[in-house]
Amino acid sequence: MKQDSVRSAAYTVDCEDYVHVVEFSPFDSGEACSLIAYGGNNYVVVGTCRFPEEDAEVERIQYKMLRTFHHGVRVDAIAWSPETRLNSLPPQIRFCTAAADRKLRLFTSDLQEKNEYKIFDGHSDYINDLVFAPKEGQVIASVGDDHTCRVWDLEGNQKAYFVLRSPGVSVCWHPEEAFKLMVAEKNGTIRFYDLTTQQAILSLESGQMPLMSADWCLKNTFRIGAVAGNDWLIWDIRSRYPQDKRPVHADRAKLFRWSRVNENLFATTGYPGKMSSQLLVHHSGHPQVPAIQQKRTVAFLNQFVVHTVQFLNRFSTVCEELSSIPGLEDVKFEVSSGNVNSVTNGPVLQATTEQQSTSVSPQSEQNSIHETGLQKTEAAEENVITVAKDPRYARYLKMVQVGVPVMAIRNKMISEGLDPDLLETPNAAVPAWGDDVNAEESSDSESSFSD
Repeated sequence: MKQDSVRSAAYTVDCEDYVHVVEFSPFDSGEACSLIAYGGNNYVVVGTCRFPEEDAEVERIQYKMLRTFHHGVRVDAIAWSPETRLNSLPPQIRFCTAAADRKLRLFTSDLQEKNEYKIFDGHSDYINDLVFAPKEGQVIASVGDDHTCRVWDLEGNQKAYFVLRSPGVSVCWHPEEAFKLMVAEKNGTIRFYDLTTQQAILSLESGQMPLMSADWCLKNTFRIGAVAGNDWLIWDIRSRYPQDKRPVHADRAKLFRWSRVNENLFATTGYPGKMSSQLLVHHSGHPQVPAIQQKRTVAFLNQFVVHTVQFLNRFSTVCEELSSIPGLEDVKFEVSSGNVNSVTNGPVLQATTEQQSTSVSPQSEQNSIHETGLQKTEAAEENVITVAKDPRYARYLKMVQVGVPVMAIRNKMISEGLDPDLLETPNAAVPAWGDDVNAEESSDSESSFSD
């Protein structure tokens, strides 16, 4: 094996021909390695992989090819037998294949002189999936496009035969009960069969099609997973319809497989050659958000660019209009933050001006309010000026009209001692002294005086 940085793979194996199917053995081989088999147009290669996560003595992945088996026809599916052992003398390798000629082939080898295979003939259309019984491995189940599920012994004799209502896409044995078989059909139905009575005992419905793959969870036998259309689906077999489902692949999903060590982990794949054909790993407790399609992503980016350009054009226009208004050349917008004083011995009123901050007692403040109110009342009676006519407020009204941000205008007015609320009533009378704090105090004092 060698590193392959171009395809972002950890390691690659050089193959003589196309690889159509890859299958790791789900059973213990008796040694600290994993058995792997992959098939092409006319061959099957069996090897072992040792991973650092599984063997502390291994620093990096180690691959060893054990044997190449001549197949003679394209390999469509591979199933491992639980009887395969590498620590026996001699070692025994046993696996079964489904081929493009609609036949099964059972291979048995001791990796030395014994290398034989048997052909099982019975399916009349393509075989989509096959599996060994997980305990003894003495029978094999297969499903195909001929709308049948067939159960074989190791001599090629049919032990059971079930007629399906659509092509069979997946077949699984119950991890603990050897007489229970699950068959998934392309029309979206999953049925469970009792091999003793050879009758269907339970069915699940996906509600959508085509259903392309299903799997039985080894760590929790109440859970069934599948992919149909673009979605993955999960059932609790005590309920007929899916417990949860999510979109996963934009161009339809192809395969579903549960983790063999964690009931919440599973993987899905898309169709080869499609836009979303990648392998995805999911956690049912933390489902992934599906990626946005490329067309939608481009549309969002275009919309963002258009809105940004429009904003910049508008901002440029406002700046040009402001620069043409006399008297605004030296206007600067500043945001001042007030100081926060802690109160320990009673209420303290803090009045802030541009240059100093003075704290006064409540009694002095009240006296000041009354005096200022009397003065402003007399001035207002003598000369009433509206907000729009007051030159101090008029320039800020112009800023509002040309689109200057209101918050910036209000902050500037406050810093100059003006009341920003008066911008909303341009025809109202403005206090002669223009101080926003005193204006508020004047209003309060007038009410108090009239009472």
